Amino acid sequence: MMNLRKIAAAILVVLICGESKLAAQTIQPSAYDQNTLIIPEGQSRTFMFTNRKGLFYYGETGLPNTSSLNGLSYLTHKFLEDYIIEVGGSPLSRAQAETHLMANRLVRYFKHISLEEELSIADSLLVLMIKIRGPQKAPVAIAPLFSVTSEKQKFEVDWSPGDKALFVFRGDLNLATNNTYPSCLAICTYPEGDFINIDLDRLPGQAKTSRPSNFCPGKIHLLVDSEAIVLFILGNSKSELLKNRNLMLKQMNIEIKKNNSRIDGIRQTQILLGTWLTLH
Repeated sequence: MMNLRKIAAAILVVLICGESKLAAQTIQPSAYDQNTLIIPEGQSRTFMFTNRKGLFYYGETGLPNTSSLNGLSYLTHKFLEDYIIEVGGSPLSRAQAETHLMANRLVRYFKHISLEEELSIADSLLVLMIKIRGPQKAPVAIAPLFSVTSEKQKFEVDWSPGDKALFVFRGDLNLATNNTYPSCLAICTYPEGDFINIDLDRLPGQAKTSRPSNFCPGKIHLLVDSEAIVLFILGNSKSELLKNRNLMLKQMNIEIKKNNSRIDGIRQTQILLGTWLTLH
């Protein structure tokens, strides 16, 4: 049987060779790497990444995730529909980014604000990683979106101030699968951020329906000081999730410090947000 990585590679070739969903413009390989596909602003391609553990991310390079197949999944169960990145209080539009698509990662270049977003999946852990790079201390917010496919779905949200981590438990999945699937998604950032609860049940610009199609527990606010990291981690307990967070950060030579290098609450973020907006 073909392993998951071979299957993913085969599917990726099919996906990136498909038609663009937006402007019909020729896409040329990167001059620096023949294995990189460059998707210009205003175009979109579907893509998929996976790892040896059965974690999949299927999305759009230049559009929000709107297909029922899009999102972060473990085997046959979806855990995350999409995520929104806000900079200076405004959501980033993926259509405004030039995207470089490689076999194991994707990089979106938002040239109008000198910001980069890199998406990849850890090779041996159930972790989706987003890296955000910017030359200034830009105030950034991350808003995770979960799809609501039935009234039976139960989301339990817990922000841990001490761990600076957001835990979203799926009680219905845990009961239905007898713990054979992960039942919790943790969102952690570095530098560490602060959580604000919001009421968001749809993507920006998405029409309101009788039953919300998405659930957003809130936003994590942080500052990009050259680079920020966002980890979406699957697991069954807080201890397991935090252990895998620390493993990921250790692999990147980042150490969690309990008393140092913490953002001083939402107040500091709001002050720098005002400064950043004034400069832009």
